[in-house]
Amino acid sequence: MPDDAFGFARVVSSDEAADYLSSLAQNLTLGDVRLESGGRVLQLVPPAELKLDLRVRHSEGKSELLLRLAWKHRVLAVIADLCVESGPSSPTP
Repeated sequence: MPDDAFGFARVVSSDEAADYLSSLAQNLTLGDVRLESGGRVLQLVPPAELKLDLRVRHSEGKSELLLRLAWKHRVLAVIADLCVESGPSSPTP
């Protein structure tokens, strides 16, 4: 798995799944999502607008709900890019 990827899979109860989704929803609202498992940490800063892709596969023996959130990374200004200078002062009469 690449350094910028994160994976997690296990069998959980429906209550545990709801807890994971609730926590994710709360952190999305705050704009800061931190994922941690097995010593691996991934910090995400999603913007206010996301692409939501929700798909359901349902057959006789199995159902699957796939949820995908995607966004483009924001370009953040770097403090070093900012330069504030005073202009030439005008003489006072």
